[in-house]
Formats: sequence, C-alpha cells, structure tokens
Amino acid sequence: MSAYVQPAVLASTANVNRSWVTKAAQLGLVNSSALDGEDVIVVRVFAFVDQLVWPGKKRSRSEARAMEPWQSLAVNAARDAARDPATKMDSILWITPEGVEVTNDFGAHTAFVLAHQRTNFVAVPIGEWIAELPPNLETIFHWPRKILDTTITVQDTEISLLAFSTIPQQVTVFATSRAAFDDTTYQKVRQHASSQHPGSALRIIEHQTKGGRSHWAELYDLPDGGLIRRPLDDISLRNEYGPQLKHFGRRPDRETK
Repeated sequence: MSAYVQPAVLASTANVNRSWVTKAAQLGLVNSSALDGEDVIVVRVFAFVDQLVWPGKKRSRSEARAMEPWQSLAVNAARDAARDPATKMDSILWITPEGVEVTNDFGAHTAFVLAHQRTNFVAVPIGEWIAELPPNLETIFHWPRKILDTTITVQDTEISLLAFSTIPQQVTVFATSRAAFDDTTYQKVRQHASSQHPGSALRIIEHQTKGGRSHWAELYDLPDGGLIRRPLDDISLRNEYGPQLKHFGRRPDRETK
C-alpha cells in the first residue's frame, strides 16, 4: 500500500481541482482520511467521467446528479487497474455508455475498437496514469530511482543525460543526441557520470533522435579504442524504467550553433 496523501496534494497529483476530491469523498468513492495512490487514480478518472457527455445527451453543470452506472463502473475499473499486476504502461480503460473494459496490449486494444465501431467510446490511458504516480504513491509500478537529470555540451552539441540507480553500486545513464556518439563523446559522458557518482559501475545507453526516429543502444568501449553498440528495444526499456524515460525519449536535443 502506498503512503497517505493530503487531499490538496492528491488533487495536485491528479491534475484536478481539490473540489473533485471533496465530491469523490461525498459519493463514497474515497475516504478523505485515508487517501493513497489508488485514490489519485480514482479521483482523476471520476473527474473525467463526471464531465463526459455522450453525443445526443444534455446535462447542466449546475444540476445536482447521482453517478450513472457507466460512471461507477469506470471508477471501479480504475481502482481495480491500479492494483492489478496485469496492468501495463500501455493499458487502456475503455468507457462506453453501456460499460467499461480494460485492455493491456495492442491486440486487445485493436479487438475492442473493431468490436465497437458503431458505438461511442473514449479511451483513458490508465496504464500511463498509474505509471506516473510519484514515489511513495506507487501502486503496482516501482521504477528505479532517478539520480541525475542534466545537460552537458560536447563538441558544440548538447547531450541530455538521465541516470537511474538500478542495483547497488551501478548507475544506468541514458544519453540523448541527434548523432551517434564517437569515442570522445562517449568518454565525456562517462567522465561526467563518474564525477557525479564516483565508485559506481556505469552502464551507458545511447539514444539517437535524428530524423524523427528513435534508436537505443547500450555502448561498450573496446580496449584499443572504438565502440560496440548493442541495440535495445524501446518498449522493454519503457517497461523497465517507466514514464520518465518515455518523456526523456521524446525530447530532442538541440545542437548549438
């Protein structure tokens, strides 16, 4: 179970106004004296579905109303997903006027869409929302601890560095640039990471973003100079290091003129 969180902090974490926490408590969806990471997800989904109006339906914002069955199902499914080990970062909570469904992989996502082509539905990225819970509020995802987030300049090129503490005395460093690293750039990255975390073994992973494409590779230096690249899979890295790495991968570096 994650740590207790104050209502105001929960609202901020869920990216909603604090009034949504109050409304959720009044409806019995959360216990305001025992709020935790699951409740962040519940309140976020509740705020979403409470404002959702299906085509052909009318509803006044000022009118007091009870939750509709599909809304209750969505909130309950959100809480279940936040504690279900089958939930992945790519999991989606599908909401329709008749009910809800959670799918956990691309094949299941596609099957749902094909089966509901003639109905109204919305997709909530429930896996990403759960994965983005901050430390101490995690429910099922527990990511390696981030210990470095900075930018260095090597040969007039900015290189973004993101490092994680994975196992004792080992640091995994992700380095993003437009072009493939040469031996000089690789050594500069190693030197900077070593100066920040002396005594730790370093694992360097290069991320190239040139041309709108994303390539990941673990780098190894040869005794006589030069580098060896071992390609890595983007999805596997995201599943191991979480949404922080995903956002890092989307941020292209800028070369200085």
